[in-house]
Amino acid sequence: MRAPRRSETMTIARLANHLGLSEGTVSRALNNYPDIADKTIARVRKAADELGYRPSTTARRLARGVVETIGFVLPARHGHQIDPFLAEILDGLATELALSDWDLLVAAVPEGHDEVEVMDRLIRSGKVGGFVIARTRRHDPRIDYLRKSHIPFVVQGRTEDCDDYAWLDIDNEKAFVDAMDHLVGLGHRKIAYLGGDPDLNYAWQRRSGYLSAAKTHGCDVLDGYLHDGITDEMAARHAVADLLKHPDRPTAILCVTDAVAIGAIHALAHAGITVGEEISVIGFDGLPMGEAIHPGLTTMSQASYQVGRAVGRIVVAQANETKEANAPASEFSQILWEATLTIRGSANPPAPKPVTNAKGGIS
Repeated sequence: MRAPRRSETMTIARLANHLGLSEGTVSRALNNYPDIADKTIARVRKAADELGYRPSTTARRLARGVVETIGFVLPARHGHQIDPFLAEILDGLATELALSDWDLLVAAVPEGHDEVEVMDRLIRSGKVGGFVIARTRRHDPRIDYLRKSHIPFVVQGRTEDCDDYAWLDIDNEKAFVDAMDHLVGLGHRKIAYLGGDPDLNYAWQRRSGYLSAAKTHGCDVLDGYLHDGITDEMAARHAVADLLKHPDRPTAILCVTDAVAIGAIHALAHAGITVGEEISVIGFDGLPMGEAIHPGLTTMSQASYQVGRAVGRIVVAQANETKEANAPASEFSQILWEATLTIRGSANPPAPKPVTNAKGGIS
């Protein structure tokens, strides 16, 4: 029998003919079915490697009955701003899925629709075998929907009620306690906060960390020091303008994200304030753009790309487990990571107060 040439497209039929086995036996051996002898499995796989056989992705998916595509519905946002944190997550997620020969389907929310509608359409059309969810709200209708859908899903973040699904989150509250500890350690006591949408769980947790640490250190959160709903650079600029008019101007500003912190730095520089000397700024995310600005942004860093890789591994494992058991997963991966402080030039001890001499002048 002539051995097939590697230049020929190798198929199950040709591999079976070469080995003198039925196509069914070869297929089951390649898929590690328990009714096939170990010796036969080893023989089939050795021949497949030598002859360059590669299984058809479509055929494999049909045989397993698994839709090897993970859906990611972009959270609805006002305007068309690109969220740099989500971009990092998606990069890591896409990389991890590709390593498992899974695909990533990113869907936007059309005008007049919500995210649940888009997810429902993707499930009903059979286009996805699971979801990754990000930017969770404290009470999130997407998760309420997915709980009932019996489709595998993993959440980057979590809701307030998070006992019955898989998630990977950063300890946001601790991160902002750590950031406050750092500022207080530098000598700051007048610390303002630019927070996000308090309906988003991560923003609420970071806000709680700021308030908790302020109380612990005896730092007064004066009226006008705490600004919620700061979600972009323009909102950060308006908030900073208000802070600069405050009768007891803060010496430091803690920001809910790096994007907000960079907006604050631009606003301070525009107002003639030397960042890191007159007013310090700390962000959260550890995005590369924080290192590129001047002064470099001190930030609580989370490994956004690695977070994406990790949730990719979890959702594929969960989808495979669900298919094998023919039932929803009974146990869920629930992982809490910590952010780390990255020190750069934007946060330093507060500037010393001018000393007034006996004649009322400044010396």
